[in-house]
Amino acid sequence: MNWKTSYVVALMILALLTCLQVGAIDTGYPNNTETPAEVSSSGGVEYRVSLDANASTVLVEYENPSDDEIEHARYSITVDKQRVYAENFNLSEGEHRTKRINITSGINVNRDEHTVTFSTFGGHAYLNFTRDIDSADSGQIPTPYISDVNVTKGTVDGEPSAVAKVTLVNPSDQLYGTKLMVHTTGTDGSYYPASVRPGDSRTITVELLDGRDAKIAGEARLYTGNMTTREGAIDQVEFAGQRGTETRVWDSSYEPVKPTWMDDHYQYHNDSYARSRVEKISGGHEVAGVPLAYLAVAVLVGLVVLRRLR
Repeated sequence: MNWKTSYVVALMILALLTCLQVGAIDTGYPNNTETPAEVSSSGGVEYRVSLDANASTVLVEYENPSDDEIEHARYSITVDKQRVYAENFNLSEGEHRTKRINITSGINVNRDEHTVTFSTFGGHAYLNFTRDIDSADSGQIPTPYISDVNVTKGTVDGEPSAVAKVTLVNPSDQLYGTKLMVHTTGTDGSYYPASVRPGDSRTITVELLDGRDAKIAGEARLYTGNMTTREGAIDQVEFAGQRGTETRVWDSSYEPVKPTWMDDHYQYHNDSYARSRVEKISGGHEVAGVPLAYLAVAVLVGLVVLRRLR
């Protein structure tokens, strides 16, 4: 072998070693979906953890290999940083158990890359999977939603106002930074932060600029991202009602729109509940249920008649 051949061989070996070194870089997630993770706890329990990403389940096999009982052992499962399961247990000598855990409730619909974390005393493992999810149509993965809207009257900043009581529910194990935007025929947009704790519900009182006794129709949007795109969309409903009567609420396909603070912003229209010109001039202000513009005209006519009588 001459020096040229030796030089080429040396370069090839160096390139191969470099590739191997790069391939061995620690990503922080040592276990993938195909390779079950083996974890030993400081208390002596041996675990084998595997992920079935298609079924959204984690299989935990654990045993006590010793001749003594293990007491007060514990492990937990988190998905996308939210805990979905935890178990405290004792294991007799030589005992083996198996547990299959559904992780659907913890999957974050706003992510494509997902991480399942298995934790126990003295050890942990990561299992990763990829899933592109339509946040507004997430299938079996639970997400927050608008459960009810009630049109009524209320007080906002000490002033009487028409309001919509919007009830939100979060059946998932994830905490989403949701936002609520409500449009009506008389309100270009009322915005509220609207996060709901996992497994909980809340009702938000939304100020409306419609007349307090008017028939009101509108839309309520729940989202986490930018309202102008479908990314981060969660839920949308339409509603119609009047204080003192039952408000009708029905599902609607999510439609991205421009918010109030943008030029050429979105305005809700409903021909069945459109405001008259006089109601628009009154700006939603009423006296005893009568638009203020009507009263102003009546007063003006009265003054003219009174002047002529004199």
